Amino acid sequence: MKSWMKVILLILAGVLALGVGAFGSWYFLEKQNEQEMEEIERQAREAIKEERTVEKEKIRIGELSFARISDREIEIRWPDQWDGYIREYQIERRTPGSGSWEQVGSLPAGQGTAEGQLSWVDTLEDGSIRQYEYRVQAEPLDPEACEVQDGEPVMASNLLLCIDPGHYAGKNMIQTEPVYAEGDFTLPLAKELEKILREEYGVTVRMTRDSGDISLGGYSNDSLDSGHISLRGEAAKGADLFISLHTNANLEGANGCATEEQPISINKPILILNEPACQDPQVIRLANRIGSGLAKASVELGIAAKGTFQEVADAGEIREWTDAYNDATNVEGTVCRRTGQNGDYYGVLRGAANVGVPGMIIEHGFHTVPEMRGTAKTGELAKAWARADAEGIAEGFGFL
Repeated sequence: MKSWMKVILLILAGVLALGVGAFGSWYFLEKQNEQEMEEIERQAREAIKEERTVEKEKIRIGELSFARISDREIEIRWPDQWDGYIREYQIERRTPGSGSWEQVGSLPAGQGTAEGQLSWVDTLEDGSIRQYEYRVQAEPLDPEACEVQDGEPVMASNLLLCIDPGHYAGKNMIQTEPVYAEGDFTLPLAKELEKILREEYGVTVRMTRDSGDISLGGYSNDSLDSGHISLRGEAAKGADLFISLHTNANLEGANGCATEEQPISINKPILILNEPACQDPQVIRLANRIGSGLAKASVELGIAAKGTFQEVADAGEIREWTDAYNDATNVEGTVCRRTGQNGDYYGVLRGAANVGVPGMIIEHGFHTVPEMRGTAKTGELAKAWARADAEGIAEGFGFL
């Protein structure tokens, strides 16, 4: 073969080889690109699938609180944590126990305070005592981006109570085991009562003291109670009811026993009403319910012998308190009045009457009974008596 032909064949072979190589490279790249595209499509499908399965933001307006502004105004408050999703808040209320909610107001988003709180005030038709359940619903900016659930309700009312934890720290101390001080016990009792009333019944409570000491009108502790105790009752001005919390005692050597070693058969609740309370059928009914609840609770705790209470129908059935009745064993507790030269015997009750407020002293039981003092030390007694007080108050005012 001639040399020039060999050259041509070699050139053709080279071109063919290059073509085959190029085709192979092209084919390989195409396959690679195809695989990459398939992977991209797969990832896209997964992303779409994942996006479809991601739940919408669930929005529920909760952590509601309330404040009684006056007998005709109740303020509802809630945090603004969902403000960025919301166009408008809608405030609803209903009477407890009823099924239907009624919208009573609205608030545009973006009205929160620097502390991140939103609020709306319900103005009532009149000042009659009433209880409502409130909730806040939300109208979202983008219904596709979130799921709005029914708001968390809160109980509220325009009822205002003044609660007086009797005495002050260390007062009426009993050194005989179990050691006890009435002034120490009444404070946790009052705090537990306030908590139940606020959280479960929507009741606002004004306390005459929230620590071991008390100071009113420039007088403190013993100087207050020994000469100006009516200031405790006068602190109830503007309230619907004044309640002074106490535990009871007896005369020295009562029932042939040591003064501080009385039998459980002396234990009974005694509720002493001031004159305005004696003339108020609702307060009398309330006192009956508290007394019945306390009698039952004390028997269940094993610190009393009688679990019943002598209820009264009206002012004519309210008995005058006496030492003989107070110290008697195996008798039911009841509703009493105690009069003195200036009207109501007890200064705290006179003070409440001076400002036009019905008032009562609740003598829950006798701290001269060792079993009572022992139960008080566990904390169980304050909770049980506070529960009985709260349920009696709620029932008396027709609350649920």
